[in-house]
Order: sequence, then C-alpha cells, then structure tokens
Amino acid sequence: MNSARTSLSNRPGRREGRSATHPSVSDARRSGFTLIELLVVIGIIALLAGLVVGLTAYSARKMRESRIRVELERIATAIDAYHAQFNQYPPDNVVSKDPLVVNPVTNSLYYELTGVIVDDKGNRFRSPNRQQWIGATMVSSLFNADGFVNAGANPKEIKPFISLRSDQHKSILTSPVDVEVLAVPVDWPLNIPLLPPPFNSTDLNVKRINPVRYVASPHATNNPATFDLWAEYVEGKKVKIICNWSKDILEK
Repeated sequence: MNSARTSLSNRPGRREGRSATHPSVSDARRSGFTLIELLVVIGIIALLAGLVVGLTAYSARKMRESRIRVELERIATAIDAYHAQFNQYPPDNVVSKDPLVVNPVTNSLYYELTGVIVDDKGNRFRSPNRQQWIGATMVSSLFNADGFVNAGANPKEIKPFISLRSDQHKSILTSPVDVEVLAVPVDWPLNIPLLPPPFNSTDLNVKRINPVRYVASPHATNNPATFDLWAEYVEGKKVKIICNWSKDILEK
C-alpha cells in the first residue's frame, strides 16, 4: 500500500503541475536579480545621457569661445598692419572730448580695415564691393569723423588689411544707405530685458547684431599705448568678455 501511494504521489504529471503554479524560491530570486540589474542598467544609461549632454554643452561653449578669440586675433593683426602702414591706429568714435566719451560699439573698423573709395569732391564714400555712397554728413553723425584714413579715389590706392566672410560684418543701417560694422559671431539675445541690445533699433535684425568693440590710443584704458579690442556675448544671464588685454574670459 505504501508503495502504491508513493507511486501515485510521484507521478510526473502531479509534480509538473505543482511546479507550474508554484514557482520555486530559486526562480523568484532569479526574477528579483533581473529587476535589480534592469534598474542598474537604466541608472547607467541616465548617467551616461547626463554626461553626454554636459559634454555637448561644454564643447559648444568652448567652440564659441575659440571662434570669437580667433576672429579678434585676426582683427588685432589687421589693426597692427594698418598702424604700420599709416603710423596711426584706426580712429575710434569720440562722442565728446570734455568730458571724454568714446563709443566703442559704433566704430569705423570695418571701413578702415577694408578700405573705401572716395569721390572726386572728397565728401562721399563707398566700399569697393558696394555701389551706394555714404555721405560725409552720415559719416560724421555715426562715427564722429570727417572721413576715412584708408581711402582713395582709385581702388588701387586703398589697401585691405583683412578679408571677411559675409557673417563677419553686418548692416546697422539700411536706409538711406547700408552702414556696416564688424560683428561678433554670436548674436545678442532679445529675450533678456536686463541686457539690452547694443543697437537701439526697431529692426530686430539690427538689434541682434553684436559688434566688435574698439577704443584706440590715447583713449584706450587697458592698453593706453595701443588699442582696446573686445567682444561681449551673453552666456546664460551673464555677459562674458573676450579681449586683447587679458587671456582670461572676463565677466561684466
């Protein structure tokens, strides 16, 4: 009798049924470890994603800084070559002499470093690649200057000290004629009220223009014997400065 009961209880069908409906402790443990491993993998993926985003932002910031610095160095080299040619630095924009007020934003660097053609009467100017003439009155109004040093009636008389891409100079005025300035390769944001744009204009494209800033000797405060050249740009809600008087990136 005992043998029959033992045989009955040990039939394969009964053991298989019990295993299917009641997992063993070892099976449950294996499922638990799999869930933990899955959570670990998800955590690692999230960590790596955060690192990638951080590295991408860091790389973009460094590329922006490098591009601005390289362009400023090119402009500084052109200014030095200009000085060697004319024995003076390009004029800055002196708004007032007493007290001294210099406008570093609206400067004539673009025209002085690329050269302009002057008409026979000496009171109109244009870039070699433009047909529009800029009158002496407008030059005086914008740059507080009587004209340009690097100018000539014949294109062969002017000397370009720098070659520029189209995005390196932008028009701050389009009517009645185009008037341009050298521009930083980072637009000025329009969504931060505490950081107003350099140019107060109704034209949003003009308000986005971020000019290269310049003050020449003897008005320069950081390099009084030569010139101050710098770029300001917004990073987050701070204004950063890359300049020719410090190797560090400054904050305004």
